[in-house]
Amino acid sequence: MILVTGAGGKTGRAFIQAAAKREPLRGLSRRPEQIPELKALGAAQAIHADLRDEAALRTAMQGVRAVYHICPNMSPDELVIGKLVIGEARAARVGHFVYHSVLHPQIGKMPHHWQKLRVEELLFESGLPFTVLQPAPYMQNLLAGWQNIVEDGLLQVPYSVDSKFSFVDIEDVAEAVALVLTGPGHVNAIYELAGTLPVSHVEVAEIFSRRLNRDVRAEKEEIRDWRLRATAMSEYAVETLVRMFEYYDQWGLAGSPNALKWILKREPASFEKFIDRMLKEQDAIP
Repeated sequence: MILVTGAGGKTGRAFIQAAAKREPLRGLSRRPEQIPELKALGAAQAIHADLRDEAALRTAMQGVRAVYHICPNMSPDELVIGKLVIGEARAARVGHFVYHSVLHPQIGKMPHHWQKLRVEELLFESGLPFTVLQPAPYMQNLLAGWQNIVEDGLLQVPYSVDSKFSFVDIEDVAEAVALVLTGPGHVNAIYELAGTLPVSHVEVAEIFSRRLNRDVRAEKEEIRDWRLRATAMSEYAVETLVRMFEYYDQWGLAGSPNALKWILKREPASFEKFIDRMLKEQDAIP
């Protein structure tokens, strides 16, 4: 049995779809309404629990061979949650702990990256057999502006469109995690999971233009305008994202696809392949 924390998020759901046929999965979600969906995706068991609840974590660890820990995105309690999950995994003598970190967690200017680095440190000191996965920004993040891209020809981001990024398809990440958790040779490893060489959003817009057969331009959105749209987020999430945008504006976030290519034993998905798949999925929607 593999325990998946944060199973109700997009990463957890993608992993369950990729790994459910390989080994029984126990999905842990803080939202009870997600339980039926997790079971439908293939989870053998789905549990509603808060990751800050030690007793719930202790119960969830029973009979578990491995843990894939995904902390809820932009959580101010990432370090607290990481300490609790690692502690309960250690008490349960879990045989393999896989941590979903982030590309370049060393960057102190981005608080959510820095918190993940501190959790990595806790994991190194736990004595647990571990693997740390550091994924690049998801290609799927662009889906939030999909309608603007396809209908209006506008790819808008709140930082410089010339900054360079490596991206990754979430389906490739899910497959890589499944291989790491069910195959040999990955203990004590740290892997960057980038799917592309560094590209700017100007270059991404050019790819969209070719695949859509229409002009798509990349444009920087002012942060003050982005803030006006971010009404559903917590203050912590908003301020953390603003600091991320400020870092992205100057430095971007570039990685190498070599580790992911080695794990998958194939080329990771290109932007062209991702866009074509999204277009087919959109066409399939009634």
